[in-house]
Amino acid sequence: MGYYIKFTRLSMKYFLILWVCSAINGSCIVPPITIPDIFNSHNECVSAGYAEGYNVFKAIDQKISEEQRLFVAFNCDLETSI
Repeated sequence: MGYYIKFTRLSMKYFLILWVCSAINGSCIVPPITIPDIFNSHNECVSAGYAEGYNVFKAIDQKISEEQRLFVAFNCDLETSI
């Protein structure tokens, strides 16, 4: 794939999306939280996902988090640009 990227001059960038979800009803809050930063690698994006997810989770009221069994999920989506 590296040759394809060099040959076509495409650069791979990643953007981070976080969801606050409930284990009780099996759904996530819509729309998800989109982090405005663009990451140069999958590793950078995943590292930010864990850090941002932790920050989001800690900002949730603990009582609500317990009652709804809330958790934060994230995904690093690929964005291609020329």
